[in-house]
Order: sequence, then structure tokens, then C-alpha cells
Amino acid sequence: MDTKATGALIAQRRRKLALSQAELAERLHVTDKAVSRWETGRGMPGLDSLEPLAEELGLSISELLSGKELTQEELPKAAGGQIMESMKRENRWKWLAWAAMAAVTVLAIWGAAVSIQAQRERAERDAHYASSINLEDEAALAQGTAEYFQDRETRFDPETLEVRKREERGDYLALLCADKAGEWCMSVWRRDELFPDRCRPIGGRSQLKPGIKGAMVHNFGDAENAVVVASAVELPEKVWTFSWSNGGTRYTGLPYRDCETDTFGVLEIYLLTLEDPDNSVGPQLSLYDHEGEWIWW
Repeated sequence: MDTKATGALIAQRRRKLALSQAELAERLHVTDKAVSRWETGRGMPGLDSLEPLAEELGLSISELLSGKELTQEELPKAAGGQIMESMKRENRWKWLAWAAMAAVTVLAIWGAAVSIQAQRERAERDAHYASSINLEDEAALAQGTAEYFQDRETRFDPETLEVRKREERGDYLALLCADKAGEWCMSVWRRDELFPDRCRPIGGRSQLKPGIKGAMVHNFGDAENAVVVASAVELPEKVWTFSWSNGGTRYTGLPYRDCETDTFGVLEIYLLTLEDPDNSVGPQLSLYDHEGEWIWW
């Protein structure tokens, strides 16, 4: 799947329709920055945007994902640019079957509907794959983090952002990322339901203030099923342990050492089922020294 080719096709069709990036974005209910990223090949339309975008540009989903306008002969063979030999054999069989049943109108219509649905499902699956990221590809995860926060207030440079610490638990992944200037952010990801080796962002902190004042805990789930992430960066050496509380339960942990900066940090994921629907996780993350004394700020 060539994101550059897809971007060039989007730009070409938009200009042909005499639309600005802002006008196209308004029709799709996205930002003009998103349209710009698509056209430059720095991102792909998400699953929710793919079909409306194709309709606005007068293209098929297969053409969008292939990065070129396709002939009628090419269209049945294209499903996001990923065609397997088994699909070719399947298409040949279908054409023979339709020819044999040409006199039976009802069956012919049914066969055509099945084929269209199958192609649409394949195209949607390809789009779903393209909008997720491999769990082990840290360069892509850093880029995905930058793109997720692009419409929020940030301090980091997206071009130099890189993963500095990761934590996994269950179907969730948390990342601490920093750019070359030392500006931090934290992103939270969930394993993709269709592709278990890939993930999608669900939340995070677009800015992390270094030191004790930036130590916080947040719930990225809901009131009954919490995905709690405790995070902090560039903590002083005197920080020995940390804790946070929910209802009558106290959770504790140890900070990790950042070898590059020789400072301490916190990154922990907690998966909880909260029995009391009124329970909520507060932002306070308490820090203690080696004597168990609470560190004030």
C-alpha cells in the first residue's frame, strides 16, 4: 500500500473538483491538517473517513488504496492494492458461474451482490490494517503518537520524537516519548481487534512536565473498567516509591531509572474493574523518599 500514491491521487482529484483542503476537510468533518497529511503521504485516512472521502472524490475505495484510477477491468481485481492469487482464482470461478446462470435473473443479482459485499469487506479490512500500527515498530509508534496529538497543545518536535519507555499489560500499551530537546509526552494504545500484532491510540498526555509536579495518574477506560496509567519523567533521585489510591485500595510501585538522563521516571498500567460506579481515579500520584516520607512540592 503506497501512501505517497494515495496522497497524490487525493490531491489530484481534489484540485480537479476545485476544492481547497479546508473545503474537503469540512465535508468530511476532519481537520485540514488531516487532509494535508493524507496528500503528502504522512498518514492514511481512518476507517471512518475512507468511504466518505472516496464518495466526495468520485472514486472507489479500491482506487483510493491503490493510489490510482482503475479501469472497469481492474476494479474487481483491486482491494487496496493487496490481491492474492486465491482471489484471482475466486474471481475466475465467479465469472464462469455467472455466465452459466445468465438466464436466472434472481440468482445472477444475488451473485453480484455477494461479490460486491466481499470486495467491500476486503477493502475495509485493508483500511483497518493501514490505520493501525505494529506493536513492535517503535519508530512508527512515535510517529503515530505525534499524529494522535496533532490537534492538541504540544511542545515536542514531531520530527524527532522517539519512544523512551514502554509498558504493556493485557491488550494495552503505554509509551513515554521525548524529542531531541527533551520535551515529553505519553500515549496509550489498545491492541487491534482484527490484527492482534497491531494497535491503535486511545489517549495519553500531550505534554509531560518534568519532575515531581508532572507526576500524575489518569484513567483511560471508564467508570467500571479502568485502564489507569501512572506516569512521570525526570524525577529526582530522592524519589524511592510512588502510590495512588482508588476508593479504599492503595496501589504502590517503584520508579524506573532513565539511563540516558540518569533520572527516574514512572510508567505503569493498571487494569481494574471498579465495582462502585461513582468511583473515579483522581490525578494525584504520591511520591515518597527512602524513609517513606511524602515528598512535597
